Amino acid sequence: MSDFTLNGSAVGALALSCAYLLVHTVGETRKLAHIPSVGFNGPLLSYISALQLLWDPPGYLRRAWRTIPPSTHFVKVPGFSRWVVVGTRPEHYKEIAGAPDHQITLRMAVEEFLQARYTMFDSEIGDNGHVAPIREKLNRSLSDLVPEVYDEAKFVFHDEFPLVDERPFVAFPTIVKIIARTSNRILVGLPLCRNPEYIDTCINYAVVVFVMSHILCFIPPFLRSFVNWLVSPVPSRVKKMTGFLQPLIDTRRKAVEDEGEGYEQPASWRKSTGKGDRDIVLRTMSVNFGSIHTTSLSFTHGLFSLLSQPQHIDTIREEVEQCIQDEGWTRAANGQHAVLGQLLEGNAEIRSAGRPHPSLKVQLVSGQRMVMVDCTLSGVFLPKGTMLGTNAIEAQFDEDVFGENALEFDPYRFKIQLPTSTLHTLTFGYGKHACPGRFFAAQEMKLLVAYFLIHYDLKLENPDGKRPKNLWLNAFNMPSSNARVLMRKRKGVAL
Repeated sequence: MSDFTLNGSAVGALALSCAYLLVHTVGETRKLAHIPSVGFNGPLLSYISALQLLWDPPGYLRRAWRTIPPSTHFVKVPGFSRWVVVGTRPEHYKEIAGAPDHQITLRMAVEEFLQARYTMFDSEIGDNGHVAPIREKLNRSLSDLVPEVYDEAKFVFHDEFPLVDERPFVAFPTIVKIIARTSNRILVGLPLCRNPEYIDTCINYAVVVFVMSHILCFIPPFLRSFVNWLVSPVPSRVKKMTGFLQPLIDTRRKAVEDEGEGYEQPASWRKSTGKGDRDIVLRTMSVNFGSIHTTSLSFTHGLFSLLSQPQHIDTIREEVEQCIQDEGWTRAANGQHAVLGQLLEGNAEIRSAGRPHPSLKVQLVSGQRMVMVDCTLSGVFLPKGTMLGTNAIEAQFDEDVFGENALEFDPYRFKIQLPTSTLHTLTFGYGKHACPGRFFAAQEMKLLVAYFLIHYDLKLENPDGKRPKNLWLNAFNMPSSNARVLMRKRKGVAL
């Protein structure tokens, strides 16, 4: 009887969710009827286009973009839970990003596609009070942070790669651990940053957020709180994280009391003083969410691109070695890694099996914003509640900007620095809401790639040496999670 009741409840919930999606899609399709669509326009047939987009996101969007008349400013792209209205040219994103927050906002877009109220406790830390200290304090302290990141790099590389002989490693999960360790060396310090259970908790939290956000997007709003309470593992992650952080919080609160303003707190904690320990825990989890996985994705994409074009390795290694010899492991040396910075920039791409595929941009449609009041951009009416975005593929591989070889991997393409935000380099976003930690992330990635190249010989394990195929999860561009890299420690390295 209980099984029957449970199955009936599940079927009822599924039916209710399908009905909600249908009603929501029909209503949104009517509101956006004046905007051309990519693929089928009808509320039901649009799901066919959404499936086609899911199967081959960059290819489908590129083919669709070729059919858009030059006079069209915005099109709507289908999804399984809603339409996304996308500017057809990068210049339209400038208009979106420059709009005042009361009109077009990032925060509510994040709330929608990450269901941040439930997954990231947006109702408690949605003021983003930890962002300003990161932008102001952390970015001014980059030079002071290099020795700590370098010190942690030495330890984490020794832990992950203790052998001298040639051995393979699974690239992406290993790089996630490395980034988590070096980021948390700055965020929480020693010895917690070397606690394997703490690092695993930080890494797994992001996975939980993505899974729960996708589940909740398909649930009617009036049921989301109940479903979240019923199935979400997020509260247990908070409890576990609190167990790790509470002793550190107590120690640092006492230090603040004893030393007063002279005590240096972590950047993400500065706005939490006096708000309680839970506030600190949630902000630490939020910063970890933003710093670990996106950095790891870009790092892995860059490494795969480089190893698939090994003729560039010696040139980059020579540049790195010369910088380190001249400046040591400092920010000055890090900033001189011109070719290395270009390698990690968002437009690096290679050709694979006759069909190009983007290698570094993490999202197909990026820069999401939510329309808060009815408005008009470039002569197009956008009703309240519309989700906006930009086509990152077109922006970052525009042949009018990058020439006929825009789809080829070229580590010498750029003059601008890696964290620079432009309409054609969207790795870290654009405008006033560009990633506040991008300068630290760029510095961290360049230092770690430099350490890799100086101390190890690397090559892809697959015999043909081709770049491992990417995996698209919805609109997210993931490097292969099981591709392996062969490595061998270089002998006689004194740097």
